[in-house]
Amino acid sequence: MKKIINTFSFFLVSYVVYFLTNNPEELDILSNLSLSLISTILFIKFITLIVNSLFNKELLKGFDLEITNFESLYLSSLTFIGNLYLPFRSGGNFRMIYLNRKYKFKSPELVSIYGYFFIVTIFLNSAIGLVALYLLNPIISFNFYLSVFGFLVIFLFSYFMLFKKFKTYSPAKFNNLFQWSKNLKKSWMKITDNNSLQVKLISYTFLNYLFFALEALFIFNYLFNITELFLIFYYNSISVLSSLASLTPASLGIKDGIVFFSSNILNLTVTNIITLMIVERAVSILFSIIPGIVLLVNQKISS
Repeated sequence: MKKIINTFSFFLVSYVVYFLTNNPEELDILSNLSLSLISTILFIKFITLIVNSLFNKELLKGFDLEITNFESLYLSSLTFIGNLYLPFRSGGNFRMIYLNRKYKFKSPELVSIYGYFFIVTIFLNSAIGLVALYLLNPIISFNFYLSVFGFLVIFLFSYFMLFKKFKTYSPAKFNNLFQWSKNLKKSWMKITDNNSLQVKLISYTFLNYLFFALEALFIFNYLFNITELFLIFYYNSISVLSSLASLTPASLGIKDGIVFFSSNILNLTVTNIITLMIVERAVSILFSIIPGIVLLVNQKISS
């Protein structure tokens, strides 16, 4: 499966390079972006970085770990930089390595922390994506049915994982794998059995979703004069979900492919989508200066 995705991404990126080589005027959009638009998007991205750091801080409280606001911001910055510039969601891996080395978190706890972020994210994005898709009332097509099916499957799965009350068993004899699975369940239940903690984490995730959607709204309005709310929500949902499958840096090729697939629902042309991807990634690279500074400050403090 990984080879198929990588091959698809390669051909898609090759096509984009070919397109831009033959249509260099498409890059002119970057120089035409207004300073007010760039400043607004950078500010929104900074807010999402802060909200994500609050999510991290609250999540770690479930494991009886209280970290400072700056350290939680450092973890968010580390994750952002790693996911943007490196493949296989390396930012999340760096976060797990940090927690393991500094706080001696074991693998069941790390998997629970890493996994919960995925599950709560796909839960909210698939739910909102389904509602937005229904209210958009697009032309019924294969893409529409596949989108509904995809959203529904991951919504049901994530709902089960978030709200199912798992049980742990303690037989007289068990092997290492069973013991690890038992510890994983215990770690997972530290989050999901804590209702007040779950409410806070879901609230932070929803708040971040709204800021991501606001960012998309500004970009869509500026580039295409589109302000249709449910179209923005649908795009935001597929954008966030595709970023979770970032086998490539910044989901290069993967996100683009999913958006291309949904072009008839979004009413965007190939040129529109390529322009959109260029602007989003250019702004993300520019914004990465801020979390980069956080990493440098933390390194100076540590030394």
